[in-house]
Amino acid sequence: MWAETRSEGGSSRDGLYVYGVTRPPARQSWSGLDRPLTTVRYQDLVALVRPVPFAAPGRGRDEAADHQRVMDSVMRQTTVLPLPFGLVFRGRRALLRFLEDQYVALGEGLDFLDGHWEMRLHITGETDSEAAQATATQLYTDLRSLGRAALPLPAAEGRLLSAAFLVDRGGWIRFVEEVDDLGLAHPELSLDVTGPWPPYDFVAVDL
Repeated sequence: MWAETRSEGGSSRDGLYVYGVTRPPARQSWSGLDRPLTTVRYQDLVALVRPVPFAAPGRGRDEAADHQRVMDSVMRQTTVLPLPFGLVFRGRRALLRFLEDQYVALGEGLDFLDGHWEMRLHITGETDSEAAQATATQLYTDLRSLGRAALPLPAAEGRLLSAAFLVDRGGWIRFVEEVDDLGLAHPELSLDVTGPWPPYDFVAVDL
């Protein structure tokens, strides 16, 4: 996503690739990264950025993997509100304007996500079986009690259900164990749980 703004006299190399937003005190260095991140602060919000040319960013597999590596490392060290993959702002002032415009929404989002990670669940089984579909839906309902929030995701072909759960950082192993127990109790279904993830599916930002 290319965040074009009014010209501010910047060069073609003054872009800022933004990974996410957190709160101070933001670390000056982050473990597990091959390249340093920098920060842009607006009041009590801190954007985690990397200087890049201001151009349409690459959106291939390598770029996506790099984005995911950074977010995985940061989320294990602090609460972070992830921003969309491929988001580039034209310089510091454009980014500050975004932080100002979205200050309330970003702050409320960080409050909601604080201390939580995302887990994803995919359930497969006989897609033409009403009983299997009903069981998958009931498992989703049962697991909602283990998280702060949950939402269904578009299910790929062959899946009965896909869903995301916002779980406490200290409770994600319990969530996995509960999914394993449910899988043993319902051998007619296959339950695949992944994570922890940054809470991508629980963030909606107006760009």
